[in-house]
Amino acid sequence: MSVKLEELMKLPSLREAKVIAGETGLKKLVSSISVLEHTNVAILEDALFDNDEFYGSEIVISAFINIKDDVKAQCNMIERLHKVGEVALILYYVGIFMPKVDDKLIQLANELDFTLIVMPENEMTLRYSEVIYEVVEAIVKQEMRVTHFASELLEQISNLPNNQRNIDTMLKILTDRTRSSIVLTDNSGEIVHAVTWPRINTIQLEEVIELPSHGEIEQYEELYITKRPLMQEGVKMLQLFIMKENEALTEELVLQMTEVVQVFMNLWGEKYSEISTSELVKAILNNESVKMRRLANILGIDVSGIQTMWLIKARNAQANEQALKKIQSYFASHFQVSLVDFHDDFIVALMDNSMTQGEYDELAEHLSEELDVQIIMCGGQENTTDVQQSYATVSSYFDASKIIFPIKAIFSIQEVIFAAECYEIVNSGERAIVEQLKSVGPIMHMQNHSEELLHTLAVFLLDSENNIGKAAEILFLHKNTIKYRLSKLHEVLQHPITKLPESYHLYMSAAIWRLLQEMNHKG
Repeated sequence: MSVKLEELMKLPSLREAKVIAGETGLKKLVSSISVLEHTNVAILEDALFDNDEFYGSEIVISAFINIKDDVKAQCNMIERLHKVGEVALILYYVGIFMPKVDDKLIQLANELDFTLIVMPENEMTLRYSEVIYEVVEAIVKQEMRVTHFASELLEQISNLPNNQRNIDTMLKILTDRTRSSIVLTDNSGEIVHAVTWPRINTIQLEEVIELPSHGEIEQYEELYITKRPLMQEGVKMLQLFIMKENEALTEELVLQMTEVVQVFMNLWGEKYSEISTSELVKAILNNESVKMRRLANILGIDVSGIQTMWLIKARNAQANEQALKKIQSYFASHFQVSLVDFHDDFIVALMDNSMTQGEYDELAEHLSEELDVQIIMCGGQENTTDVQQSYATVSSYFDASKIIFPIKAIFSIQEVIFAAECYEIVNSGERAIVEQLKSVGPIMHMQNHSEELLHTLAVFLLDSENNIGKAAEILFLHKNTIKYRLSKLHEVLQHPITKLPESYHLYMSAAIWRLLQEMNHKG
């Protein structure tokens, strides 16, 4: 069971704390609390944010000790906490370790609707344990008072980000709420998913599910167990096993747990038992690790061999179907490991590194021209977590990428990440935009030809890769006209536009200018 954050703020240990950002998040539900500190920030991010056990609805406590002077790292931490669905961050020891809460952190938290809470500043007597104890006590009391939890848990699950709304997260939320272990099997008795309470539980699940169970709650020594069918369109597709140690299961508890799983399967997991490449792709991208391993084993696909992902988008649905068949056929004959199927709006192609980078580039050019598709090339995918992160980035920022690079057919994941950075700057407010556009300020302040020069600058840097001839073709102008405009830009900016590091700032400014032009056009 969960408690609203605004109710927790009334606890004695939090009464003097201040909400400095994300006040609208006070209505969100909190189901747990955790501490976020580590001696090595790089290890922290790898071990915590890439860990299947880390998911939302928590309050996080931290003093940011190891990044106390690094505002960029603090903002990155807020972004990652928000991304995995965390509710709020409580900052301790501000004024002692972390000098102050930077305005950039407050601005970011407000934009993300992420609640940022600061304990009394310059106060060394604060203890994490006081807040932890009272928050946990409040959640437990709520659980004891409100025993009907199914609708609330389903609401909590429905509010999760799409990449977290999977069976793995649902079962973890349910086991944590009920302190029970859950096993799903197919009709042949093979385990397709399992989450235990506690996570380090050493129950031999394969042996337990063989124990006699006829739909009633059975007791075997200190273990209580029951089995319930999960139906899809009137057909039994999966078996749900619920087990609890040292405490009796009740029929009411079992019925509510079964309802949560059944409703979830009906709404979001209707094809969970289907054996297909599209379901394997979905399992990989949604971080459903057990389902992924099961399907990969059945389909004979070595998921560990996947090191490259392409996301391919045709102009229309009919073209997508034709492109899928051709790409599947080609990849099957050229890669030892390949997995190609639809997911959301993309054709997802997962493959090994059987080709050189030059061969990948040639293949992308060939497919783009023959099938009239756009391709996002994501190389260096060391594991399925990298694949999930790349897919999430492209899903969120590909539209921005197309605005910044309007004539491109083939994108790199780095270009999409760059587009994401530009998009976030544009959405950070006027101050951030003005700061970033300083590098093109002299052009924007010109009385004449400023738009013309900015457009030429954007085409030269973003579209033609600093090639005068290509820029002339795109703008339908003579090369000498492009040379004249570049010379004018050199004069106005007082440096060559290709000179590093200045050109990097011009490159980003040109991209942000394009995004702003599009926003103004739509507005």
